[in-house]
Amino acid sequence: MRKDAIKIKDLARELGVPSRVLIDRCRAEGISVQNSITKLTPAQAERVRAWFAANREAKVETDPGKKGMF
Repeated sequence: MRKDAIKIKDLARELGVPSRVLIDRCRAEGISVQNSITKLTPAQAERVRAWFAANREAKVETDPGKKGMF
């Protein structure tokens, strides 16, 4: 793998999700992942980031009033 490849566990930490969630999602989307130290290419990593960015945006839009309630 290239030097700029990223391990699943490091990408999961960056995204704030458990490695298991990332592994399961990659497998469901057709990306071959063995375990948390499997490396993703930069293109695969960007694809994964896009999945979670879309989820984050949807969550913010559906939950705007929760911030600062307590």
